[in-house]
Amino acid sequence: MLARMARRVRDLSTRGVVLACFAFIVVALPIAGHAEDATKRFDIKAQPLSEALMAFGAQTGAIVMASSELTTGKISKPVTGQLTPQEALTRMLQGTGLKFETSPNGTILIVKASPSGR
Repeated sequence: MLARMARRVRDLSTRGVVLACFAFIVVALPIAGHAEDATKRFDIKAQPLSEALMAFGAQTGAIVMASSELTTGKISKPVTGQLTPQEALTRMLQGTGLKFETSPNGTILIVKASPSGR
């Protein structure tokens, strides 16, 4: 009987977590769509790219994912001024051979840029 009650509590806890996550996604998605259009003040100095991406994430609240294979040894461009997050990230990545893509859930993925002319 005790095992059955423990299983029931665990099942209810799992459902609660799933429902809470779903509610967060439903609420956050419309907000994320509008956040892309808004400008904000950026002040990120030139620094190792991995650190610059963390600073970008901290200033925007965005989740940025990049492989250390891609970022090691690369220095970001400085980003200052009133910009959209896309403008800021594009400036930051200039000259690195990298670009960003946004996944359907809003996560920013840093990937290799395709060579120009191809």
